[in-house]
Amino acid sequence: MNRKFVFAFSLLALTPSAFALSGKEIMTRNEDARKVNEFEARSKLITGNTKDSSTKSKEFSFWRKVQPDGIHNSTFTRFHAPAEVRNEGILIVENGSGKNDVLLYLPAYKKIRRVESQQQSGSFMGSVFSYSDIATPHVDEYQYSVLKEENCPTKEAAAIKCHVVEALPANDDVKERTGYTKSVAWVRQDNFMVVKGEYYNLEGTLFKRLEASEIKLVDPKGRKWLSHLLFIENLKTGDFTRLEFSKVKVNGGIADAIFTQQNLQKVN
Repeated sequence: MNRKFVFAFSLLALTPSAFALSGKEIMTRNEDARKVNEFEARSKLITGNTKDSSTKSKEFSFWRKVQPDGIHNSTFTRFHAPAEVRNEGILIVENGSGKNDVLLYLPAYKKIRRVESQQQSGSFMGSVFSYSDIATPHVDEYQYSVLKEENCPTKEAAAIKCHVVEALPANDDVKERTGYTKSVAWVRQDNFMVVKGEYYNLEGTLFKRLEASEIKLVDPKGRKWLSHLLFIENLKTGDFTRLEFSKVKVNGGIADAIFTQQNLQKVN
């Protein structure tokens, strides 16, 4: 065997980072892995504080569908319990400008209220999640760098390696909408789903931490995954929220009419 070939082969074998994925490539695979064409579920928001054992719960139905551009989503939620939020609805329509449309229906006032971009970093129905958290991030909205790789930091994925990727908003519109100056994601190397996220506020301080679990393959043909349990905590206040999905139905045929203002105002 040619000695030069052997040397070159040995050198490549010792430098696997030469073939490492970039941050954008990792997050592109993440977006593809979680891009379920459409799904609906029963959902529950459980809120509390680490200093108090009491919790509050809200139950709602959830619909999400990928728009015709194949990238952005439309999301609709209708709340059922407790009584004070029954029939409240929220419609989120993502768009390519970095400024999503968020409409909130309040049946007590029989009116729709628009949540402006600078308000979308505010609390989603009294939870630690914001309106922008409930919408989905998209690759072109951020600039990425790979920080390292390590064992995934969650119990469910402890035996799996994770890419650790830092994301910076690509423009001021994204920063304003999300309220984040940067985020760090732990992305599984086997299915490219995020298992942990850290979020930094406009002052550059770490203030939210997310853990995603019960990650299940919901579309085997398309190789699409969904986390059925999200836990997020405000590290400053100790407030936390669990978002649970159950009775998940995938690609069952959700009408576009679900994601309209007419449907938002329609109550049983």
